[in-house]
Amino acid sequence: MGQFPAQDVSENESNKWATHSALNRQNPVIQFLSGDTDTLSFQAKLRARDAVDPIPRINLAKLKEWRKIDSKSKRPPVLSFWIGDQHLSVSSCFISSLASSYEQPTTFGQLREVNVTISLIKYSPYSLEASPLGETRYHRARVHDYYEMLCYHEYGDPTRGDVIRKRHPTKLTLPLATVVKLPAIEVIRKDVVEPKSIVLTTAYGKRDTPQRRARKDIFDRRNRTYVSNVLV
Repeated sequence: MGQFPAQDVSENESNKWATHSALNRQNPVIQFLSGDTDTLSFQAKLRARDAVDPIPRINLAKLKEWRKIDSKSKRPPVLSFWIGDQHLSVSSCFISSLASSYEQPTTFGQLREVNVTISLIKYSPYSLEASPLGETRYHRARVHDYYEMLCYHEYGDPTRGDVIRKRHPTKLTLPLATVVKLPAIEVIRKDVVEPKSIVLTTAYGKRDTPQRRARKDIFDRRNRTYVSNVLV
């Protein structure tokens, strides 16, 4: 964008790590969390060649336009940046910040010179459909564990136990130390849950028992209409 080479070019690439210190341990436990956004910053000079040269004003307006949201894509435009033989280049990036400092105007009031400081962030396309869905974790069964209880703690939904059970056809029950693979919720969100419960209304067969009569009475009461009190 400028008539002069970019100055004070700096590139920053980093990761996020978590550290945990333990008693009697020389070095802390280090765990990788995620990558940070790659950034690139530089300075450029826009200078008029004569008193009426409009190029600095046009180029500055273009930089400001590239920083703003595009009405079609609903985001700023994706840019490319490189230096020389592309030993330093970013194929897809956004302008995250733009700072300008101005010199005195020309005798005709035109923009004489402006120094701009530009910060770029690397653009990494993301698609939910294309992203691999990883496994949440592996659980080693303990005493009295069963699929519905594991799914209640993992997903907040015990009915998902039917889905996880189907993913372990050789492990219909969970003996001690059985390893169960619990996928991320996005993996099983569309899986159909097939209830295996006995229908409550016929749970006691034709036998007439106090428990059956009590349950039938509860069902009958729930099916009756009632008037709700409205507070004004």
